[in-house]
Amino acid sequence: MRRLSTVAPAVAALALASAAPLAGAAKQPRSSQPARPVVLGAGPTAEPSDRPGDGFRRVTFSPDGDGRDDVVAVRVRAPKGTRLRLHVRLASGATLLTVTGSRTAARVSRVTWDGRAPGGRRLPDGSYVLRVCSATTHRCAATRVLVHLRLVTVYTPEAQGVSAGQTVRVHVATDRAGPYTLDLVSASSPTGRGLGAQAVAQPGWLEYRVPDVPAGGLWLLRVRSGSFAARFPLVVHEPALPLDDPPHGTALVVYPYITWRAYNRYDENRDGRIDSWYAHPRDPVVPLFGPFEMGRPEISLAGREAHASGQRAFAGWVQAHHLSPQAVTDVELGRLPLSLLRRYATIVFEGHTEYYEPRTYARLLRYRDGGGRLYFFQGNSFYGAVRIGGGKIVRLSYRYRTAARSDFKLAADGFRSCCWPASIRPVYHLLPGVTEELPWLFEGTGLKAGDAFGVAMGEVDTVDPQLSPRGTIRIASATVPRFTPTLKAVAWLGTRPFPYEPSSVRPRRIDIAYAAAGRGEVFSWGNTGFAETIRSPGAGLPRRERAALDRVALNVWRWFTR
Repeated sequence: MRRLSTVAPAVAALALASAAPLAGAAKQPRSSQPARPVVLGAGPTAEPSDRPGDGFRRVTFSPDGDGRDDVVAVRVRAPKGTRLRLHVRLASGATLLTVTGSRTAARVSRVTWDGRAPGGRRLPDGSYVLRVCSATTHRCAATRVLVHLRLVTVYTPEAQGVSAGQTVRVHVATDRAGPYTLDLVSASSPTGRGLGAQAVAQPGWLEYRVPDVPAGGLWLLRVRSGSFAARFPLVVHEPALPLDDPPHGTALVVYPYITWRAYNRYDENRDGRIDSWYAHPRDPVVPLFGPFEMGRPEISLAGREAHASGQRAFAGWVQAHHLSPQAVTDVELGRLPLSLLRRYATIVFEGHTEYYEPRTYARLLRYRDGGGRLYFFQGNSFYGAVRIGGGKIVRLSYRYRTAARSDFKLAADGFRSCCWPASIRPVYHLLPGVTEELPWLFEGTGLKAGDAFGVAMGEVDTVDPQLSPRGTIRIASATVPRFTPTLKAVAWLGTRPFPYEPSSVRPRRIDIAYAAAGRGEVFSWGNTGFAETIRSPGAGLPRRERAALDRVALNVWRWFTR
């Protein structure tokens, strides 16, 4: 790639040169206003979806240095001597960088981008929108370039758990020369040795046999091409346990596939908007299947689902305590009959289960009130209702709460706050009387009232005396002080927004809670970062406190599977 000497090395992502025509040249009408740049074409055109339309020139490139499709090239017409400026932003996101090049030497020039941010860091796989503007007139080309940066992508259209020996369809997309290697690796060790390695000759659809795994849970489909790798989450049933006839005391762990899809930043239809309904709340639909692109800077997390670090922490915790639960996705949970759910001692929501199907909610409420136990390992669970069908997920409501149905009623806790500045560090403390009221919970910990009991990270919950089950016990509490919000507080019923008071406007109490409800029980850590706080020293908790929290988490598991 040719770089301009007039561009500082830290932002050398824009190059200009006289250019031969690219495919897709188009005539533009003249204007009496100061001339704006005109995009005549763009490349590379690497796949069928790279077609012009909707005000975009679409391209797919892979800046991996192999000599194929390494840079985006945009052919631009502008008055001779114009200094061109390139704006790069994530699809439906803020501008990431703006680079200004030297003055054009000819009326037709070529602008190129190598997929890097200032400082030379390669940006992660995902969709970006490029706009060419004049630094002199500040006018921009009417046609934008929608760029899909892709090295290696893998996914399978499986929204439910799979079993060892089952054959699944897998799609691999890349411009890199084959063969590639496809295998399965544990979520607790994403870079470790894989199982069921299979050679893949070329991109496209293939069939993959799920290998025998030592334990069920979250596994990762991994495709490798040289030093490049991408992963995709795949829930695998515990091979030692029949799904429909578990032994007494078995836990059923649920993985939040629906929420993963809601947070996905992939742009499947290449319209310049990411598929998450957070980008288009008035069209609250996301695809049920497809690759994951989260826009993370860590290349090692390419293809991973939302909250991958929490999933890894939970997987490590289960392995450390030699637990053997059964595993399903929340989509699969919604299709299991109540009679089957009642064969499980407890249902554990290991991750951030923010979105749910109403029928699943109703079935879980009957399960719990009939004697089942619900264990929420993270926070902000059952907050927004969805409908699944036709390969899509439609959001029905967000922040829907009534006496008959709410996150509080099911989980004892309900969503209260999130997204405060890093300088705020809410610390939970044990409340008076809880160690005496629930001695089984604190067995082997030595904890007493007033002791620190973890730190709040991410999205956190509280107890509501009107909506939580009667007799809910607050185990520990913290306070999130008033702060300046970074997000607008809006709730949704279908496509109709309505405002509510954001949690940031005044101090908020947040809780860890337990309840005996009906003939069953429920425990909620009320904290999307809980698993990370006990598994990662990076959370900043003293080793003794982490060990105590770990033991309490295990005590709940053992009590609920008794």
